[in-house]
Amino acid sequence: MDTTTLEQLKGEYRRSGARTGVKLGEDEMRRAISLLPHDVSVVETPAVELRYIEGLLRLPLDSIGEFSVVPAASNQSRCPCGRTPTALDIVAYAVSHKVHEEQLLRDTVIGVYNVFEFADEGRTAPCHRCGREFTTSSYWTHSYMYA
Repeated sequence: MDTTTLEQLKGEYRRSGARTGVKLGEDEMRRAISLLPHDVSVVETPAVELRYIEGLLRLPLDSIGEFSVVPAASNQSRCPCGRTPTALDIVAYAVSHKVHEEQLLRDTVIGVYNVFEFADEGRTAPCHRCGREFTTSSYWTHSYMYA
């Protein structure tokens, strides 16, 4: 596909019949992730929080190498509790509210499938520590992207 932006790529997949997301091959996934904007405030999830996510999902230690998020608004980059929202908040909310089956979350985070889920409005979750809600416009690992 000859696309230069993430929106163009989403448009291509939608025109080919995808509604909310698509499973991709390794090369396609790397290409999709490369199209993420580089001029935004990307928040890398700290290693200690990656280990916490692994515990929540009952994954082997060090099975998650990185997990990044982009806050939807610059004023949402830090909570009143002093914590910066990360992927931990998104995953903890999904687990505690059973947004998806745990096995699907596990498979997605460790990369059983490369999944590109289309984000049209962002995703909202509460801070894991203080409960203040924040919205991310996108987040991704090596094998999953919500953007």
